[in-house]
Amino acid sequence: MTSSAIAPPAEFAISGTAFASASPEALAKILDTLDLPSLEQEHSRLERAIQQLVQSNKEIAEFIELEQQDLIEFQKQQGGDGSEAAEAYEADPEFVLAIEENKVVIAKYERTCADLLRAIQRKRGVVAEEVKETEDGGEQAGADGGVYL
Repeated sequence: MTSSAIAPPAEFAISGTAFASASPEALAKILDTLDLPSLEQEHSRLERAIQQLVQSNKEIAEFIELEQQDLIEFQKQQGGDGSEAAEAYEADPEFVLAIEENKVVIAKYERTCADLLRAIQRKRGVVAEEVKETEDGGEQAGADGGVYL
């Protein structure tokens, strides 16, 4: 079974999931079809998504920690020293799973951002080279009797 990717129009925001699930070859083809502003937009959007996932993981971890502290405090109020509660505490598996899943998505998005950044740099290099060629050609044309304004 082969994976095929269809590049959407430049004005259509490509989901990070589509980028992350594409094979390296398919991703390279997609990135080659996008113009510089689209690449920059997607890079920015994915970076924001990464920041949101990192923040989400921090909030989940803080919640788990607060939950554990509440349990320890409750045990202390009941006459214990809190050590049993600390040792016996297990975070809700759904929270732990959410953090792990977010880490996987973050890693995929980071790889995709790196690919986007390389594509942006290539496109900027091509644009800079085209500008240089235009400038060089313009200077040459002026030297050959072109009109200066």
